[in-house]
Amino acid sequence: MRTPEGTDRRRRVRHEPGFGHVVVDDGKGTSLVQVNMQTGMDDARGELFDSDSELLPDGTLVAVHKEPGEKGGKGIVMWTVDTMTPDGRRVVVSAFTSGSQEAAATRTSPALTIAQLRQIALSPQWWR
Repeated sequence: MRTPEGTDRRRRVRHEPGFGHVVVDDGKGTSLVQVNMQTGMDDARGELFDSDSELLPDGTLVAVHKEPGEKGGKGIVMWTVDTMTPDGRRVVVSAFTSGSQEAAATRTSPALTIAQLRQIALSPQWWR
């Protein structure tokens, strides 16, 4: 994964088909970034996207979430952009306030902005 301008990729944590993690650093501390790609997600559309979701002209849905982390790290915040195309292809990109979900937060906001996460999630490169 190419990281946005102003960040350096520090290490790749894990990669498997459809799922990957990298740790980036913008000079203010490390931030875990994870990407999940799935196909055939049509059946889950109603569970994943609601009236607050954005509908793009091409029919792609975009949902943005700012939530506590899922794995117990003290003070971890997770920003997520979740996208789904009309044919059920889904890309979810999340960034965290630490280089690990299990460790305590080391920064007040993730290294990548919502706009950067959105740009990554909506990139056509995922489906080439």
